[in-house]
Amino acid sequence: MAAQTFTPNGGKVIHEERSFFGVHRVISTPRDQHLLVHGSTFHGVQSIDPTKRGEPLAYYHRNGPFGQLFAGRATPGRALRVGLVGLGAGSLVAYARPGDAWTAYEIDPSVDRLARDTRYFTYVADAPVPLRTVLGDGRLSLAADSSARFDVLVLDTYNSDAIPVHMLTREAVGLYVSRLAPGGILALNLSSRHLDLRPVVAAIVRDAGLVCRMRDDLDIPADQYGAGRFPARVAVVARRLEDLGALALDSRWFTPAEKPGLRLWTDDFSTLLPIYH
Repeated sequence: MAAQTFTPNGGKVIHEERSFFGVHRVISTPRDQHLLVHGSTFHGVQSIDPTKRGEPLAYYHRNGPFGQLFAGRATPGRALRVGLVGLGAGSLVAYARPGDAWTAYEIDPSVDRLARDTRYFTYVADAPVPLRTVLGDGRLSLAADSSARFDVLVLDTYNSDAIPVHMLTREAVGLYVSRLAPGGILALNLSSRHLDLRPVVAAIVRDAGLVCRMRDDLDIPADQYGAGRFPARVAVVARRLEDLGALALDSRWFTPAEKPGLRLWTDDFSTLLPIYH
């Protein structure tokens, strides 16, 4: 599905470091972009052209699911409270507006530091509001941040090779929903080369009595892919259908189907075998 491994065709590694969580590389490409790669998994891209560097790229571009989500939430005169579980290069912060309040929950201090290092990425530095970062496991940090309430909460902690299963269980989703403000939306980036997480989410949503829509933005022309638009699979979850706004009426957003025989993921049980591509 989503091609998350990037082979730098003529690209140059301009920074490399190892943290407890693996090896991080920043790659400069012939297209005047900087890429953040963790192991073999892509975690962000930004144009270094000053006229283009404010555009969110990869899974987060303005014509994709995340662009549509944030455009629908950007009501004039209404500030948003946005939470990001997983920061990457900080691409989503390009959607911040004056008056908004943004918080990132990031497990790896190296990722937060690289996203803030303007030699490599400037999404965070260029934002019109400061980004608050809470370091630590995203689920534990959200549980501890008991007063937090978000209009949009984005879960972006999965990668193509392995996933932190504890971030997508019945109990975890219950926590995320408890951190939504009235009318809030939980958005999950489910893009993966190897795993189809749609039936997992479908089962959890049904069990919890929530509503969900998904959008597959997969057919990306070669020229747009090269320019930084990547295939994405995104789910949005809310307490009520009307909380999803226009997304609930858009034919590109569908109701996910459960997979027969797939057991509900909980903190006590999960299995990846039935959802491998």
